[in-house]
Amino acid sequence: MVNVSATPNLYKHHTNTCSRWVDADAIIINPAIPPQIFLPPGDLSHIHLVASRDQNGLNTGIFFLRVHPWSAAFLMQTIAFPLYRPDVDLGRSADQEAMLRIVNMTVGGHNNEGFANQVVYIPRKWINTYEWHHAYEGVKGDMLVHMPGLEVERWRHMADWLDAIESKPQEWEVPLETTDYWNRSKAFWMTHRRANRLCESLEKNTTVTARQWGLILRQAIVKDSDDAEKMQQAFEYVYQNTKDYKGFELDGTDKYYFPVSAKDLP
Repeated sequence: MVNVSATPNLYKHHTNTCSRWVDADAIIINPAIPPQIFLPPGDLSHIHLVASRDQNGLNTGIFFLRVHPWSAAFLMQTIAFPLYRPDVDLGRSADQEAMLRIVNMTVGGHNNEGFANQVVYIPRKWINTYEWHHAYEGVKGDMLVHMPGLEVERWRHMADWLDAIESKPQEWEVPLETTDYWNRSKAFWMTHRRANRLCESLEKNTTVTARQWGLILRQAIVKDSDDAEKMQQAFEYVYQNTKDYKGFELDGTDKYYFPVSAKDLP
């Protein structure tokens, strides 16, 4: 577990520390990518867990967890799950399955708010790029390589990767500004911010219909945050249908929460 501080120079008003968990079968191949770019901006302070998922759901190989009482409650309930629910078969990946079940809770936890609304999934390949039996799914410049499901072949693949990056590190270490990470991350958090601001506006509205629209968008954020197209479609759909009773406008304030370019990163 490595601490990652999001400094005020990177994200305005965001000074909390996050910890990054990286499985032992993952290797950082491009240390030039600062992990801070994957953290939520300061005005999204309700987000405590940034993770990724694959075809099987949540993958706990790499994730970011804010240092916060919410996170303590989340980890305690995950660890305790097999003890108070011995009737549940958690399968081969017991820790991952237990964490998934806690992540999906909408009640209980810190302040009895559940956990689902404080979690954001980002596109998996950004932080959790897989090595398959036949090939690496990423490209040069990607941050790391993770080797889930390779079983006994994992050791050979890890040895090959370690040899490659130790003998020719310059082939894989690519400066941030020459990758797509910066623009994709910025666009992701801008979309998420707009959706969250619209949700909050609708949820505060006294009109029942407005609050129902807010619930629809909140569910889309929880379900589809790592799918940019679905997120944009959900936002546009709700935005167009709530013009009569929302106190929300697209005012362009997004720009104040990001450096002008990747070169401005500390």
